[in-house]
Amino acid sequence: MAKITGRLTRRDLGRGIAGVAAATGLTARRAEAKPVTLKMWMHLHPPRLPVDKRIIAAFEQANPDVTVQYEVFPPSEYGTKLLTAFAAGAGPDFFNWSSSYTAEYHHSGIIAPVDFAAMGYPDEHALTSQYAAGFQGARFDNKLFGVPSEVSNYACYSNNQIWGSAHLDPMKDFPKTWEELTKVADTLTMRDHSGVPVRRGYDFDWSSPNIYYLTLSTMMHQLGVDVVDEATGRANLDTDAARQVMQYYAEWVRKLRLGGPQYIESRIAFLDGKLGSEGSFGVWGIPQMHTAKLDFSVSPAPRWTGGTNRGFDAYAFYMMVNARTPAPAQHAAWKLARAYVDHAPELFQAAGLFVPREDVMATEAFKSDPWVSVFMDELKLAKFSPRLVGFDQVVGALVAARDQIIEAGQPVGPVLKDLNAQVNAIIQQELKT
Repeated sequence: MAKITGRLTRRDLGRGIAGVAAATGLTARRAEAKPVTLKMWMHLHPPRLPVDKRIIAAFEQANPDVTVQYEVFPPSEYGTKLLTAFAAGAGPDFFNWSSSYTAEYHHSGIIAPVDFAAMGYPDEHALTSQYAAGFQGARFDNKLFGVPSEVSNYACYSNNQIWGSAHLDPMKDFPKTWEELTKVADTLTMRDHSGVPVRRGYDFDWSSPNIYYLTLSTMMHQLGVDVVDEATGRANLDTDAARQVMQYYAEWVRKLRLGGPQYIESRIAFLDGKLGSEGSFGVWGIPQMHTAKLDFSVSPAPRWTGGTNRGFDAYAFYMMVNARTPAPAQHAAWKLARAYVDHAPELFQAAGLFVPREDVMATEAFKSDPWVSVFMDELKLAKFSPRLVGFDQVVGALVAARDQIIEAGQPVGPVLKDLNAQVNAIIQQELKT
């Protein structure tokens, strides 16, 4: 994506007028008292919407000079919507989105550094000390560019009824390694007369490029390798670690016939009671399990035999501010960010959105749920997936290469060698823009 180009917009004009006013001696307090309208965008998460509206209403009441124009967009469209709007100079003033895109936003000059004073904090430590983790995905050049509204990781959910029908107990029998998982998944799988699964024991979420990236990154992290080195921007896909992971996927689909992209999406299948285990729900999945009336268990991610002890990669959603927004509106946006994240306990209890803050961990919803500790223990062992410029293009290339291997049956080595060169070219091109 190209950097935001300079052009005269209403906001630029507003900034110029504010400068003239300052030069004529108007005080900062008087300038801040002028009405401010904030365009706020969020991704759609239905359980969160009523909480959002209450937070905004309370904020507007406490700050009568600020009006918040609030819009939500489906996650499948939101990333493209944001990038298109920012490229056109018409993006929101205040928004949330995933750590997957923070590198691109930072490189393009889209996001502003956190204004700790506007949030009511004397310094960075006063903010970050409230959290056990979660800021890694929004830190660049030793500055913070976002405040986490959700810090998450995946674990493996199991349908106890399906496991019981195979005389297995996921609390005792869930595999510790990826190698063991193939055997357990086969035991849980029901097949027709030709050997085609009619009920899968375990499967990956093949449908979402972002989930595939996070899972691939997790499995490579467990082998001690980043998909891409953030410091150099160089890919590590023509490596023994990448070849081991991709060979595993190929055997899962083509040789062992345990699942694949041709089947119904794994999250949907699991909630429908038609999949033994699944590994792409976070702690926010617990309410969905109850809604689906599933008898379920939660287990840590498998590890590789001889690999490192890491769970699924972490990711976060950050409240961020548009760097092109005029200063008074930026100030108001960071005030709103403080108001928003201070409702973290309510967001967790009502919408399952977790941040590792003391006030969240003191809630009854956190303390009483038997499965939350699995996610917390895994989060302590997790790394963030590498943050990439050109994220969508890179992930598109990763998915295409995966499909060459698992659907077309092409050999792993040559495909990954070509993929490594392709990803390097994408990132280097994006870094030049």
